[in-house]
Amino acid sequence: MMQIVTTLAEQAIAEKGRSVAKEIERYMLTHPELKKNPPFPKEDYNNYSEFSSIAIQKVGQTGYTCLVAKHTESEPLSKLWAHPIEQLIGVDIDAAMKKTLGEDFQRWYDITVKAFKGKGQEAAGYYMWYDKREKYMVMVPVEGTDFFIASTTYLDEFTLPMTELEQRASAMTAHARRFVTIILVVTALLVACFVAIYSYRLSGRLRSLADAADRISVGNLDVEIEAIKSRDELGHLTRALNRMQNSIRLAIRRLRERKG
Repeated sequence: MMQIVTTLAEQAIAEKGRSVAKEIERYMLTHPELKKNPPFPKEDYNNYSEFSSIAIQKVGQTGYTCLVAKHTESEPLSKLWAHPIEQLIGVDIDAAMKKTLGEDFQRWYDITVKAFKGKGQEAAGYYMWYDKREKYMVMVPVEGTDFFIASTTYLDEFTLPMTELEQRASAMTAHARRFVTIILVVTALLVACFVAIYSYRLSGRLRSLADAADRISVGNLDVEIEAIKSRDELGHLTRALNRMQNSIRLAIRRLRERKG
């Protein structure tokens, strides 16, 4: 499941970059003055509100798209020309990122090199931001220009909700497991108590019937047999003992009558 979410997140980040690149391409076709330098310097791209609102768009919760120019013969450095942080406009992006990322710079740099050296192809990959959270970036070329749209954000903005959901599901499963275990234990105890009580009552009745049978066997026909009206074997035994008691009484009475 997490792999599916990761793949969908990567696709969402890439689609955002492609969408913005297409918008920039169409905008530049209808505004050819943006390609001229002079009269429209690239430093002013970020100040051109309509253009910057297209180039700079939100990705995920904290991510964004920005406009990057690859190095050419006339522009030996790769520079940012539309970015949420105005201080980065016109700055050598490689130098700025190397200072920001330190030893993690290479992963980011490999993505940009792959994009800039390709022939109008996308490049994507992961890199570690300075806060040690992993980001995913897609470099999408703007057709007919030396520009690329960089679409980037923290990947965990997409995967973290799924992780939290899995944790909640695990917690709920554990809670349900504990609840079921408690129910089973309580049920087992109730069954054990019921069996113990029933066994105690059954053994008591059996002892009572056995005592009555012993008294009858020694001639005590007046012994009172406990009345058990149940339809189980105990009830059958009680009724059989009553019949035996009555039969013996009748037999003795007839024997006395004959002697008399």
